Amino acid sequence: MRTLPVQDAMPTRPAQAGGLRRARIAAAFAALAVAGCTSFGGGQADQAKIDPNIAPANYKAMIMSFLQTDPTALIGVREAALSAPELRPFGTESRYVSCLRAHGPDWSKEKMIIFFAGAINQYVDATSDACAKAAYQPFPEIVTLLNQLGGKKK
Repeated sequence: MRTLPVQDAMPTRPAQAGGLRRARIAAAFAALAVAGCTSFGGGQADQAKIDPNIAPANYKAMIMSFLQTDPTALIGVREAALSAPELRPFGTESRYVSCLRAHGPDWSKEKMIIFFAGAINQYVDATSDACAKAAYQPFPEIVTLLNQLGGKKK
């Protein structure tokens, strides 16, 4: 294998060498500019922090809309009750939590709806003590909605 002397490996015309050097410098500045957008003033650290405990507005409408995405678990509900969102300990932090209790002909379910920044974040089965102290209020709107959805053929 033959290696070329250094002077043979360099471009023969000075204009070519200068153009290559300028292209490399321009590429380096472009890379720094792109990197600077995320680390010098435009990154997540400078954005306003989201408050995870914003009280959910229109929580009933939000829950009804959410349940329309997959109503199969509650089809046939005959009675439902919902608690207003309350700020409760959730892990090491606090979150707004609402409890939903639904009864069908031969079943009963209790669900926890956990909100983050005013929106539904989780919809999970309630543990035995999680909704024990919930102040349930009748929620007939959800019964009507879920039974209408259950009657539709897809």
